[in-house]
Amino acid sequence: MTYKSKLENQVSVIRKQFLFIAIIALGTFLLTTIDVSAQKAAATPKPAADSVEAGGYELKSTIELGVRGLSVDGSNEKYRTDYNYRPGFRVFDSSFQMEAKDGKGKPFDSLQLNASGWGSDPTGTLRLSIDKIGAYRFDARVNRVTSINQLSNFILGYKRANTTRNFGDFDLTVLPQNENLRFRFGASFNRYEGDLGFTVRKNDVHPITEKISSTAVDLRAGVDTKVLGFNLSFTGGVRRFDDLSKFVIESRNVGFAGTFLPADANIINKLDRAYPNSGDTKYGTFSMRRNFANRLDMTGRFIYSVTDRSPNIFENFSGEGPISRTNATLIFIDADIFEINGRVKRPQARGDLGLTFAVTDKFRISNKFTFDQFNSSGDSDYSEKVISRLQSTGAARPDTFSRTLYYRLNGLKRFTNTVEADYQFSKSFGFNVGYRYTHRRVVEGLINRPVPTGTVTVGNEIEENTSHAVLFNTKIKPTKDWAIFAGVEHGESDNAFTRLANYNFTNFKVRSNYNYKQFSFNVSGIIKNNENPSFTSAVGLVPAGELIANVRSRMFSASFDWVPDPKWTLSSGYTYQYLNSRTNIVVPLAALTPGFSEFYMRDSYAFVDVSARPFERLSFYASYRFNEDTGQGNTVSAVPQNIISSYPFRMQLPEVRVAIKLTKNIDWNVGYQYNSYSEKLQIGYFSLDAFPLNANFLPNQNYKAHLPYTSLRIYFGGADR
Repeated sequence: MTYKSKLENQVSVIRKQFLFIAIIALGTFLLTTIDVSAQKAAATPKPAADSVEAGGYELKSTIELGVRGLSVDGSNEKYRTDYNYRPGFRVFDSSFQMEAKDGKGKPFDSLQLNASGWGSDPTGTLRLSIDKIGAYRFDARVNRVTSINQLSNFILGYKRANTTRNFGDFDLTVLPQNENLRFRFGASFNRYEGDLGFTVRKNDVHPITEKISSTAVDLRAGVDTKVLGFNLSFTGGVRRFDDLSKFVIESRNVGFAGTFLPADANIINKLDRAYPNSGDTKYGTFSMRRNFANRLDMTGRFIYSVTDRSPNIFENFSGEGPISRTNATLIFIDADIFEINGRVKRPQARGDLGLTFAVTDKFRISNKFTFDQFNSSGDSDYSEKVISRLQSTGAARPDTFSRTLYYRLNGLKRFTNTVEADYQFSKSFGFNVGYRYTHRRVVEGLINRPVPTGTVTVGNEIEENTSHAVLFNTKIKPTKDWAIFAGVEHGESDNAFTRLANYNFTNFKVRSNYNYKQFSFNVSGIIKNNENPSFTSAVGLVPAGELIANVRSRMFSASFDWVPDPKWTLSSGYTYQYLNSRTNIVVPLAALTPGFSEFYMRDSYAFVDVSARPFERLSFYASYRFNEDTGQGNTVSAVPQNIISSYPFRMQLPEVRVAIKLTKNIDWNVGYQYNSYSEKLQIGYFSLDAFPLNANFLPNQNYKAHLPYTSLRIYFGGADR
C-alpha cells in the first residue's frame, strides 16, 4: 500500500470518528435542552438546573470523549519511541463526584473518580478517593504505561522494546482526623511484561530477545499516635517479587560483528536463557518528632529491612564456530548447558536524627546525623557441561564438565554528620553556613571453590575513606518584590558502588525572582564541576593507570509571566544547558591503547504559552516549544582510541487549541499539534581519515508528525467548568 493510499484510508477513518463525535454532540444537546415541564408533574419542587441528586448525594460529573488523527512523514519508529500517540478514539480527562448533603447514616461523605489517558495514549491513570469524616479515607490509583523503543541508531537497532507496565497503590486510613491514634493499611502491585532487544556475545555479537515477565506485590500496615508530646509513626510490611523473564534466540543467527572480525565469527542455532529471581523484603520504619517550647525541634527516623532472594541462571546453547580466539578450529556445539543456583540475603539499616535549636529569633543551629549499613552475602553453585563435535570430520570431542562453588560478601557502613547555622540579619538579608563530614567503610570478600578438586581462591578487601564538604546559602531582598537566592557547595563526596575513590565537586546556584504588578520574572543558574580520580591495578592485558572522570555542567534559565487579567495569560522562558564529560579509557585496537571518551551537550530550549478567553463562550490556547542541541559541533576525533560523541538534534512543537461552549453542559474542543524532529548523527564522531573503509552509517531518524484532535466535554450536575 502506498503512502498516499494509507493517508487516504486514515483520513476516511478520522472522518467517521469525527461524525461519531458530532452525533454524540447532537444527541447530548437535544437531551440537555428538552423542556422537562412536559413530563409527569412531580410533587416536590424541581431542583436547580445545575444540580443532580440521588440518594441524598449531589452528583457532579464531566466526561470528555474525543478522537485524535495522526499523520507521520518520516521515521514512524522514532515518532513512536518519542510519543507513541495513536490515532483513534480516546477518553480524555474525566471525573465523577458524589457529595453527601447530610452525612448522617451515609456510608461515605464524598467520592471522587478521575480517569485520564485511556484509549490511544501511551499512559493512562485512574484515581478513586472515598472518605467518611472521622471514620476512614480510602485512596486508590492505577496506572498503565506502554513503552515503545524502535531506535535504529542505538546498538545497530537491536536495542528495541515493546513493553507494558501496570502498577497501582491502595491505601486505607482509619480515624484519619485523630491525632492521638490513627491506623493505616495499604497494598501495591507492579506488573511488567513485553519484549526487549539486547545482544549476547559468543565470540561474535548476536541480537537476542528478552521476554519480560516480572511482578511485585507489597502489603503494609502502620499506626500513628501521640505520646508525651511526641508524634510517633510506625509502618511494617512485606514485598514479594518474582522475575520470570527469559532470553531466546529461536532460529539460526550469524551475528553482526563478524563483518569486522572474521576470526571471531560464531553462529548460534538456538539459545534459551532464563534468569528466574524470586524473593521477598520484610521492612519496618519508625519516625518521631517533638518540639520543646518552640526552641528545640527534634526529628528521628529508623528503617530496617531484610531481603531474601534466590537468583538463578539456566542456559542451553547450541551453535558453531572457532574453539577460541587463539584456536581457529571450527566445531559444532551440540549443547552448552550451564546452571547457577544462588541464595542471597541483604539486611539493611538506616537511621537519622536531626536537632534544630533556635538560639534567638534570628539565629538557629541545626545538626543532622545519618547512619547507613548493609551487608549483602550469598553463595552460588555453578556447573557447566559442553557436548561438541569437529566440524571437519564430525568426530565427537570429549565432553567437558566443570563445577565451582562461589561465596560473596559486600558490606557498607557510613556515618554522615551535617551541622548548619542560620542567621537572619533583617528582612532583607539572611545566610546559612554548614559543614558535612562523611566516613565510609566498604568490605568485599570472596571464596571460589572448584568441585571436586582445584585451587581455592580466597579474597578479602577493606577500604575506608573520609570526605568533607562546606556549604553556604544566602537570601537577599533588595526590595519587597525582589528576592535573590544563592548558594555554593564545595568538597568531596563518596560513591558507594563504582569508582570507590571520592570525587571532588564544586556546585554553585543562584536564583532571582521579581514580581511587579501583573509581571513575574525568574532568572537562575547552576554550575557544577565534578572530578573523580581513580587508579586501577593491572588486570590481565589491561595495564595499570590513572582513570579520571570529569564532568562540567552549566545551566542557565530565565522566564517571565504576564497576567493582565484573569482572561489573559502569557508565559515565556529560555533554558541553556552546557555539559562536557570526559573519562579515560583503554581501547583494544591492535594492542591495548589508552584513550578517552568525551560527550558534549549544548542544549537550548525555549517556549511561549498564550491562553485567552476573549468571549464568554470561547477559550483559546497556543504554545510553541523549540529545542536544539548542537552537540560537539565541528569537534572530531583524529584517532579511533579517542571517542567524541554527542546527540545533535532539533525539535519544534507548536500547538493550538480552541474550546467553544455549545451549551452550559457541553464544550467542544478542537486542536492541532505539530512535531518536527531532525537529528545529525551520521558523521562527526571521527575525522574522515579515522573511519574504517567498510564503515556503515544508519540514516537519521527524522520525522514530521501532524496530530489534529477534537473532543466533547460534557458536564452533569454543576461540575466546575
